[in-house]
Amino acid sequence: MRSRAQREPSTSPSVRGSSVEQEGLTDEQAGAAGGRTPARSELRPPKLAPSTWQLYFTDWIQRHQQRTSALGDEDGGRKLNVAQAAKEAGAEYASLTPEQKEPFKRRSQAAKEARERELAAWQKTLTPDAIKRENAFRAAQRKAGKSRKGNIKDPNAPKKPLSAYFMFLQHIRSDSRLVEDVFGSEKETTAQSVLAAKKWRSMTDDERKPFLAQAEKEKLDYEAARRMYEEGTVGFETTISFGNDFIAPPSLLSSNAGFSVSGTSVDSLGQAGIMVAPTPALTSGSNSDSEPESEGEARVFAQQQQQRPQQVKTPKKHLRA
Repeated sequence: MRSRAQREPSTSPSVRGSSVEQEGLTDEQAGAAGGRTPARSELRPPKLAPSTWQLYFTDWIQRHQQRTSALGDEDGGRKLNVAQAAKEAGAEYASLTPEQKEPFKRRSQAAKEARERELAAWQKTLTPDAIKRENAFRAAQRKAGKSRKGNIKDPNAPKKPLSAYFMFLQHIRSDSRLVEDVFGSEKETTAQSVLAAKKWRSMTDDERKPFLAQAEKEKLDYEAARRMYEEGTVGFETTISFGNDFIAPPSLLSSNAGFSVSGTSVDSLGQAGIMVAPTPALTSGSNSDSEPESEGEARVFAQQQQQRPQQVKTPKKHLRA
């Protein structure tokens, strides 16, 4: 058996408790990013906030050491058996009333809020190059079977735009008349998305064209902003305009559904954060990735809609790194 000194040092990532969104890169792409593969993680996020139990256990150890010192055993604190201490403290903690635990809960919550502020500030310091190196490290760890952590997504990068179908779905949800016409009395989100997918499949190319055109425009804006961001160019923000110089076509949805959109009004689209640009020449197959072809696929769309941030309101949850 090898001694402790002879054992190989651990190469597990030092970014603990990461719940940052995964970047859509393969192991090979991530491994090639940044040239060489780092030998260890270079990211140092703020430490996780202590839990209620951890705060109680810390206080318990301090009280134990104070009692030991009061008895005259100056070296007693060093002889503390952590496993035994955790067992004793755990039994005491389990017997506490909710009122007795409340001070520790308040301290833990305050620490979590402070950590979230520190994490938000830390995330702003991440550069595309640093994230590429981290993803290269994680890819190497996965390939070696030493970690299952996915790649991290750059929190500062421009956000991907909605697809044409999601714009269509968002447009329906923004108008009570359309909600009634398409969803009827259905209130369940997944079932509503199945109905919306059925409606989307029944629309003609001309009826889909405004959504496809805007999706194509926002995709081009996103790709340009992404390139500028990765190159470190100042002013990478999206150039998408939400002005009033856009004109909606006479009919976005089939007339037999019982509703249509005025040819000169963009109020309902504007409220949903969707602007219809002058229709560009659409590339063939541009809607192949956006159109749900089955009820099962529509349910997947519904789940994605619930999980991803919306285009208009983007309340970001604090990511744990």
